[in-house]
Amino acid sequence: MMLQVSGLSYSYRGQWLGRPKTALRGVSLSIPAGEAFGFLGSNGAGKTTTIKCILGLITPTSGAIKIDGVDSRNPAARTCVGYLAEQPYFYDQLTVSEAVQMFAQLAGLSHRDAALKTVGALELLGISDRRASRLRTLSKGLTQRVGMAQAIVAKPSLLILDEPFSGLDPIGRRHFRDLMLRLKRDGTTLFLSSHVLSDVERICDRASIMVHGEVKGIFDLRKLPALESAQYELELLGTLSETDHVSREAVHTSEEGGVSRFAFKERAHAEFALKIALNRGIEVVSYGIQKGSLENLFASIVQSDPIRNVNPENTQRFTT
Repeated sequence: MMLQVSGLSYSYRGQWLGRPKTALRGVSLSIPAGEAFGFLGSNGAGKTTTIKCILGLITPTSGAIKIDGVDSRNPAARTCVGYLAEQPYFYDQLTVSEAVQMFAQLAGLSHRDAALKTVGALELLGISDRRASRLRTLSKGLTQRVGMAQAIVAKPSLLILDEPFSGLDPIGRRHFRDLMLRLKRDGTTLFLSSHVLSDVERICDRASIMVHGEVKGIFDLRKLPALESAQYELELLGTLSETDHVSREAVHTSEEGGVSRFAFKERAHAEFALKIALNRGIEVVSYGIQKGSLENLFASIVQSDPIRNVNPENTQRFTT
């Protein structure tokens, strides 16, 4: 396994002599070499804390972490790791080229190799023309590109990315996504924490979902359409109060911008609701079938019983 996390827990004190707070509860993950793994969860779920434990930036309360078979407490375990933080910071007086080359040399490359690899990394990120620019002059999106360049410059076997799409425009996001797919094809193991679920679906083979410091399940994204039963969706023009007579069998209702949305598990129920709406002269905005999506799965897990602790085995029907 390229990354093995077993029973990881982490607690901290919120205030001086205060009661310990638990941020992670028994997190366990196994990620083979060459896999792209999505690490998902709402804000405060424990994703960044887990990454900091993996990288040795904080010490876990309990549990074990191995990187390519080596205990993560051994600094040698991290020589194969590249890392892009959610908010990368650099010495802002350095130029783009100087900063990336510095990280290459910190990763163990010789001065000559670091210079050559820096040229290649800047070309991959499309910022060769900014190599002489001081970091203090860069926008958030360009700084993010520099962060990715330093993360990949030494060709790591394991690339850990914490919200890599932050601050990127649509073109930059597409560039990053294409680069990740290229790295994946070349055999790099990706550990991707992101709120951009559509990109996670495109890039990753599997994904976990964390809630309140616990992993609720690990899912094969190639089998995503089968993770949930199909839902029949009906959208009607009007508020829920104006259209409530069609919602009797709906499993979910919502309203936005004067449009009411109804979801049905059974086709017969959906068609009956559609018939009622047509008979009453209510304008139908749309009607169709929607199969499972990562967004739906994520919402169902995060929103269902968010306070009570749930064992990951309870989501075994989704797990491969």
